[in-house]
Amino acid sequence: MYFTQMQKHENKIVQIDVLTGEEDTFSSLLQRCIRTAITMRSKGISPNDIVTLCTFNHLNSIVPFISTFFIGAKVASLDPTLSLADTIHLLKQVTPKMIFVIPEAVEMIEKAVLEGISSDIEIVVFGETQKHTKFSDFLEPKTEEDNFQPVTPNSLQDTALILFSSGTSGLPKGICTSHYAFLSQTINIMRVGLDFNTILAFASLYWITAAILWSATLLGGTTRLVLPKFDPSVAWEAINKFKPTYMLLAPSQMLALHLQNKPEHFKTDSLKDIFITGVPIMKEHILEIRKALTNTRVTVAYGQSETVGIVSCFKPNNPKEINGIPYKPTSSGGGMPGMTLKVVHLETEEPLGPYQEGELRIKTKLQMNGYYNRDTSDAWDFDGWLKTGDIVYYDEEKCFYVVDRVKEMLKFQSWHVPPAVIENVLLTHPSIKTAVVIGIPHDIDGDHPLAVVILKEEHRGKVTPQDIAKYVEERVHDRQKLRGGVKIVDFIPTTPTGKIKRREIKKMILNK
Repeated sequence: MYFTQMQKHENKIVQIDVLTGEEDTFSSLLQRCIRTAITMRSKGISPNDIVTLCTFNHLNSIVPFISTFFIGAKVASLDPTLSLADTIHLLKQVTPKMIFVIPEAVEMIEKAVLEGISSDIEIVVFGETQKHTKFSDFLEPKTEEDNFQPVTPNSLQDTALILFSSGTSGLPKGICTSHYAFLSQTINIMRVGLDFNTILAFASLYWITAAILWSATLLGGTTRLVLPKFDPSVAWEAINKFKPTYMLLAPSQMLALHLQNKPEHFKTDSLKDIFITGVPIMKEHILEIRKALTNTRVTVAYGQSETVGIVSCFKPNNPKEINGIPYKPTSSGGGMPGMTLKVVHLETEEPLGPYQEGELRIKTKLQMNGYYNRDTSDAWDFDGWLKTGDIVYYDEEKCFYVVDRVKEMLKFQSWHVPPAVIENVLLTHPSIKTAVVIGIPHDIDGDHPLAVVILKEEHRGKVTPQDIAKYVEERVHDRQKLRGGVKIVDFIPTTPTGKIKRREIKKMILNK
């Protein structure tokens, strides 16, 4: 489908580099994808292999993503801002045969590969390199490129790409995503009435949102505005100059954009919709942003990597939903086509009615095949419903509201933060006997990790919360710092089987 649609839209502009203004046509992009696919195949990449990207956005970052599909292999993308430990963990899961990487991340990838992941991994650099393969070598003309045809998968249910997500408590797992689910969710989002004529989004291909929006661009023959990273001042200039019709932002990005001074004579007539995804955002902030962007529908959208994208959103082609936007600022709208949703009681698992909070569960064909090389049995309940791990409720018009999490995983600025990682660091402190990490809600960041600890008897009164927070800060990634602080307690509630009651601890801390 990509190959056919790129040929069909050959003379249209597919992407624009916001920083340089350079434009790229579908025909030029397709040629680079074909040449890259041929080179990858000549280097032994087969349908059984996995190819990894570790790159910010630029005009060539999408090329190996598409080329991997063209030769029938699987793609699994990383993000250059991941920690070395996370990078090693993810690479060990998928063991790619080839990694495309920006120069800034080469050293991290080299260190990760040296950890014994595989000696056969070829590192390809987007830029100059003396040690590795240059991506520019892949773009040399090929005699067979005029007759190139992409591989057809044996089944639409075959895994096309592997995404990474949190599961419920541990480190990220590889989510096996089928051709069917990926294309269906692309078409789903294209059919709800959004104007994708010119898209501005900042996420790298590590995120399902980036992959889906690129897929919609390729199938729809529309344009993507490309920026390496989010910068509020550059983003305002991009909106003013290039007139995007649709934007997707994390709450922290939206608020940073709002706090940054807009350019003079700024107009938002072209910007029809902004989706805010990742973590819940406060009603007051939504209303402030809507006031600043009076011509734009600013709404919350809810999705999961396990369902390959959006689960619920406000749909411009649904008058009933659109009319409710002014009165439901924190709602993520109604469910997407092809999905059956229910909310269940956390203990009895009985279905709940309107305005009753419980776990959201989903039954759909638009879901993952399972976790890559991992047991996936606990992802679904006994009746085949996918467990989201999110606490939600819905109103009488079946619009959904995300309020909390069942799963232990925290989110800081849309990044997954496993409590277990921070807890393991805390337990190396010589004064700590027991440690639990919970998330404290933050208006902008989503969750701020907070540690609840019991000290060893002989160390009580000799160590402060500040000492413990500093100890952790020196040993973890920035997003895993204890921004919520440290609470020293004498007792941590557990179930009869010894499982820690995290939600009870959270209520205890928040109600003080």
